[in-house]
Amino acid sequence: MEHLGRRGIGSQAIDLPFTGYQDDVDAVRAAVASARSRHGAVHVVCHSYGGLPVTEAGHGAAHLTFVAGRLPLPGKSPASETSRWQLPAFRSCMERSGDGLVRLSPRAAPLLFHRTDPSLAELAMHRMRPMASAVPDRPVDDPAWSSVPSSYVVCTDDRAVRPQSQRERAALLGSSIELDTDHSPYLSAAAPLADFIAAQHRLMAAA
Repeated sequence: MEHLGRRGIGSQAIDLPFTGYQDDVDAVRAAVASARSRHGAVHVVCHSYGGLPVTEAGHGAAHLTFVAGRLPLPGKSPASETSRWQLPAFRSCMERSGDGLVRLSPRAAPLLFHRTDPSLAELAMHRMRPMASAVPDRPVDDPAWSSVPSSYVVCTDDRAVRPQSQRERAALLGSSIELDTDHSPYLSAAAPLADFIAAQHRLMAAA
């Protein structure tokens, strides 16, 4: 947010509730509607899992940017694509407890943040929240990216999500960039990430 502010772009970070996939979808839809009522055209940026609820609820946005984000295909179950999306080492870090919540083990840190300043990586891991949300089995019949102008950021040194899978999704969208970064470019490559987002935002504003 700080880097976007330096580029003259206001932004707001939204925490998904992680209490269930539909709750996350509803939160995105409400946030987009609220931002539209206050600011007009809305540019939604999503990361990783966040691509799923944004794909389902982002139709009211003027632009979508996916950062190493899930991009479900029409007619295909997102859950069925998970093994081709996540790298096995990262999947092994997901621990489901008796309360049904999924938590990441400390072993996930070098997979998510290996290009990130260690102090930031430690803070990010400390702020990780457990998830009740699950990748849905049912297809997203009307993915927002198929009708809303969209762009993609491929993280080429990602150790959590396969870079080639990201490239395949990026090829479906109107604009993309590859950044030599880990899965968390908002920490490890904040300036080039903000440059790309800002460029897409200005194109949206000029349209």
